[in-house]
Amino acid sequence: MSNATGRTTYSKRKSAYFEKLKTLISQYSRILTVQVDNVSASQLQKIRITLRGRAVLLMGKNTMIRKCLKTLIEDGQTHLEAFVDEVVGNIGLIFTNDDLGGIMEEV
Repeated sequence: MSNATGRTTYSKRKSAYFEKLKTLISQYSRILTVQVDNVSASQLQKIRITLRGRAVLLMGKNTMIRKCLKTLIEDGQTHLEAFVDEVVGNIGLIFTNDDLGGIMEEV
């Protein structure tokens, strides 16, 4: 659904973000949080290109991430409980099935 300016409405974007996060959590077995203070958009893009095919970097509002995680926990995914406290500050989430050591070296 778009408004007159062609932008997707806020609630639709939130729903799409929730579905994307839910899909990534079910698709990947490992989640890595990365601090992105003082990281430029071009640096983030280079990281995304480097990780392509092996991992996915997801950025978003912490409040939205926490809300999504809490909803998933209520739905029975209790293994995410400890992760909620990690969502603080300017962070990104890297989802992967690969070895975290290799991913951390590239980031």
